[in-house]
Amino acid sequence: MKNKPKFDVQTLQNAYSSLCGLSIMITNQTDERLTEPSGLTGMVRLLLGFESQSAEDAITKIIEKVSGIPKPIVYETISGFKLLVAPINFHKQTGYYIIAGVWIEEGSKELIAERIYETIHPDEWEHWIRALDTVATYNKEHTGGILHQLETLADTISVLLEREQRENHSAYKLQLLNLTHLIDSKSPNWLKGVLGIFTRVMGLEFAGYAGSIDEKGQFTIIETTGMPAEQSLSGASFFSGEGFLGQVGLSKQMGYWENADRDPRSYFFTMRGIKPKVIICYPIKYKGQLFGLLFGGDSSRTEISEEEADMGLLAAHQISSSIYHLDSEDAIERRSLRIKTFQELTQAFVAVQDREDFLQMFLESIQQQIHSSFICLLHHQPENDGMKIYTSPSASKEWYSVYAADAEAVYFGDGMPGFSMLRRPLQREWEGREVVEFPVASGQKLLGMVTIQFIDDRQYKEYAMFIQAICGFVVAKLVVAQQAAPLMNRDIIRLLQDSLLMWKPEAYHKGTRVKELAAGLLQELNRPSEEIEWIGQAGLLAEFDAELLTGYFGAAPLVMLLRQLQRYRSGQQEDIGESSYAFLGQVLLIVISYLEKGDMEWKEALPVPVNESILRSAEQFLHRQNSPEAARLPAENKERLTSREEEILGHLVQGMNNKEIAERLFISMHTVKNHITKIYEKLGVSGRAQAISQMYQTSISHTVKKQ
Repeated sequence: MKNKPKFDVQTLQNAYSSLCGLSIMITNQTDERLTEPSGLTGMVRLLLGFESQSAEDAITKIIEKVSGIPKPIVYETISGFKLLVAPINFHKQTGYYIIAGVWIEEGSKELIAERIYETIHPDEWEHWIRALDTVATYNKEHTGGILHQLETLADTISVLLEREQRENHSAYKLQLLNLTHLIDSKSPNWLKGVLGIFTRVMGLEFAGYAGSIDEKGQFTIIETTGMPAEQSLSGASFFSGEGFLGQVGLSKQMGYWENADRDPRSYFFTMRGIKPKVIICYPIKYKGQLFGLLFGGDSSRTEISEEEADMGLLAAHQISSSIYHLDSEDAIERRSLRIKTFQELTQAFVAVQDREDFLQMFLESIQQQIHSSFICLLHHQPENDGMKIYTSPSASKEWYSVYAADAEAVYFGDGMPGFSMLRRPLQREWEGREVVEFPVASGQKLLGMVTIQFIDDRQYKEYAMFIQAICGFVVAKLVVAQQAAPLMNRDIIRLLQDSLLMWKPEAYHKGTRVKELAAGLLQELNRPSEEIEWIGQAGLLAEFDAELLTGYFGAAPLVMLLRQLQRYRSGQQEDIGESSYAFLGQVLLIVISYLEKGDMEWKEALPVPVNESILRSAEQFLHRQNSPEAARLPAENKERLTSREEEILGHLVQGMNNKEIAERLFISMHTVKNHITKIYEKLGVSGRAQAISQMYQTSISHTVKKQ
């Protein structure tokens, strides 16, 4: 075999050995080695006889037993150790075999140790037992994954053996790119491994990845490979548009430069002792979102072929997809943490009686999620002549005291609250920091603020609605403490609803619709007004856990009704409490199933049998709600929105502010404000939240949701 393809096979084998965590070698039936063993462990040396120069006998005996296998198999030795053997087929024959190992089954270690003591000479016990302690333990799922990886390796080597000419080397590179799919993207060494593959595919000297784009358009080198320690770029930063890499960050298009060492834009590299003659850089983007930049270079090569550039583009696409899905998984995990925190704070609202303890708990819960370098809660206490400051226990009190004094002067000077920030967060610069101040306001009175320095604009957008939602509980706690009286049930329901609108708007609008349909059905059935009130309250709060609501309302009818609903939804048919709860629980179950499954499937989706009389009445009522005539009714009393107004309302639903809408539609902010004013007038609402709610309740939603 020619030297170059053999080198490629050895490189590929080394990569797979690192990936699998097993020793790998490639040989034929007479143990003529195609490659040198990769990742050779002490146990493999002992088991296959490398230490006693009898490897040839051990390996040929194994291959003799498995000859003729069409696919990779697990081979278990008499000692209990397991190997993988994969055939490499080319020219319709099996010329070579991949041997990979070793590992053991869970729970078999003691039996294997006994076998060693029985069959191995006492002088060698210590070596075997020490080696046994380092052997991996795999389950069937893990073994199946490695079998798949070895099958891919065998296919790749078959291609290389059949195409030894250099001009067909692209087959090897394409197979090598497949490694990026097999490497665990959650591994801390994932990015380092991907860069290593990128340099081999491109034939480059070094490569790197720049990410962590902040609101100022700054990139930071996160990982590199192929560079001496004294020339490392890790941690170095540059701005969008600056130098070779910054220009790719600005244009979001691939960049390629020859004779780069003669170009002033190479200063980012040359100032660190790196003098590449050729540089190539790819934007890592997915679905319009830019995550970072993949780049590589070489100080000896003068050009990169078109084929190699295309290979690099494939690598960039694979990396983009992996980073996007990692980012999505992180976002889901962060959302779960936010929901958990929200639930904890709602419980603490009732359970924690001491106001100071509650506010400190609130602040620390937020810090655990955001990990901000500057975060505090300020509570203005005019009766105590100053600000009460809540920060994390390790924070510098002096620094926050300076900020509190500044905030008091800005927003509470001369006893007047800062009305300009009562309804929205305010972004401003303080002492070189870009901070966001979330108002804690009751009515027209500013009680304080939550101030956070976010890492970047993206983090702010992700957490802003969540912070605003739970600020409502801070307001309630402060108001209750000042009044020394409990809130009325309707006030608590409104508080929970307002928070749900910002925390989980889709659940808010679903609850509103549940209330309307359930109450409408009860009215048709001539049920008592108190039952209509109960089911309306329960419909609004159906997203909340019944046990949580017990802390607010005790054993109120709405709580008992939601408990009954939860039992039905979990498949339990037994009724609790009064018979009216069973009836109302079935009505709620029907309405929720209708909204979740649609007009055609809701009956089949019911988890428990429902009273036939209720089912028939509900079926007739809901069918009428779904008719074209019913869909047109809500819009008849309102002036129709123009197509532009519907478009702007759609952007409002997505959470965009006026500036973002103006930029998206290429119109002025003044024009956006005029459109929004007209939208409010036509819908008969006074604010954004009401407009969004109205959109979900009328036929306007059919138009806006399609955008």
